[in-house]
Amino acid sequence: MTDASLRPPGPPGPEGLPGEVVHLRLPRPAETFERRARRLHDLAEGNPMGEFLEALAHLARAQRKALDRVRSLPRARELPASVPLRASAWRRDPDWRDALATLVEEMRSAPLPAPAAAALERLGAAGPAEVEALADALLQGQGGRPDLALAPFAGAALQVYFTSLASELPVEGIERSRSGCPVCGSAPVAGVVLGDDKLRYLSCSLCASEWHLPRIQCWECRATGGISYLTVEGEPGLKAELCSACRAYLKLFYREQMPAAEPLADDVASLTLDLLAAQEGWGRSGVNLFLLGGPEG
Repeated sequence: MTDASLRPPGPPGPEGLPGEVVHLRLPRPAETFERRARRLHDLAEGNPMGEFLEALAHLARAQRKALDRVRSLPRARELPASVPLRASAWRRDPDWRDALATLVEEMRSAPLPAPAAAALERLGAAGPAEVEALADALLQGQGGRPDLALAPFAGAALQVYFTSLASELPVEGIERSRSGCPVCGSAPVAGVVLGDDKLRYLSCSLCASEWHLPRIQCWECRATGGISYLTVEGEPGLKAELCSACRAYLKLFYREQMPAAEPLADDVASLTLDLLAAQEGWGRSGVNLFLLGGPEG
């Protein structure tokens, strides 16, 4: 088995040599957001949610531009080996708000529905204290329920910030996590299952890091019994892994059938599976910061 720290840089995603199990893949921010934007744009064509997906493609392109507003990880900080960027406790630098300002400016030219456009203007006029309170509500559950109209835009800026920081960490020093992302502690947005080896990697909803977790195991409670799968007719590369202990599910995208799948983008585009799961009494265990306000904006 090859140590992840010795592997040469590769394309986005957890793929390695056949049979290789890489514990953790840190993100490449520019590639992450560019790939997400392309996938959202491609998924929009002919989709009943096409306008919504195209607006999110614009948001992902804005995320790519906002990367320039985030500074490097301060080297003076001593980071723990266990969840070094824990989102619920991390002291955010003010430059994440600079990234948010860039997103707001870029999204003013996006074809947004009136409620989303109004929310964007309200967010652009908000002061630092209000913006930080919104971030705390999103990341820590503090300050009550976050304003769902503002959440996708603020969440997108927080993704830029944490993805940028995560990319600078030394991957060999990060321990495995008992629950959530090993880098920031956040929930996954979905999982990707690779080729013949059927290795499963979970994709962080916040920092875009990807970590290995054996299949047929609930990521949240680690139950291995009572696992089943829900599918949608005509979508062979898409499944919801159901955990009877949690009564919750996480989507899985199978790379053989869906080679272009991008976890966040394809999660948004597969809401039919969410509706089917909800009808049968299952709740989501994954998180998608782009969906907090709903597709109708």
